[in-house]
Amino acid sequence: MRLTDHTDYSLRVLMYLNQEKRLITLNELAEKLDISKNNLIKVSNQLAKFGFIETTKGRTGGLLIKEGTSRKTIADIIKQTEESFYMAECFSEKRCECTFLKNCQLKVTLKSALRAFMDSLAKTTIDDVTPKKRA
Repeated sequence: MRLTDHTDYSLRVLMYLNQEKRLITLNELAEKLDISKNNLIKVSNQLAKFGFIETTKGRTGGLLIKEGTSRKTIADIIKQTEESFYMAECFSEKRCECTFLKNCQLKVTLKSALRAFMDSLAKTTIDDVTPKKRA
């Protein structure tokens, strides 16, 4: 399974904000994380919408991680940021052309693997994956 760039950027933004624990500008994030400012605008808008961060506009504005977000699990976050978890055509709600659909064990196996993947991520928080800031 591969997570989208959007989810990758979301996790990196949350980790950086969690590490710094201060107001961070988009320019600083773009420089430190090597992510375009345009992508960061999209990511930060969504993270704010989901209640993971606070944003302030203007010359003295920036992003700040909300209290409690550091204790959110990686699974909690990617469930919000990923568009879907369709690992194969048969996972979508669209018509599937697969010959084996009626008796398919592959779909069962993939569902089990996805469940194990999400269960594993449900045991890890943003705090767990945030590198400790060096003094």
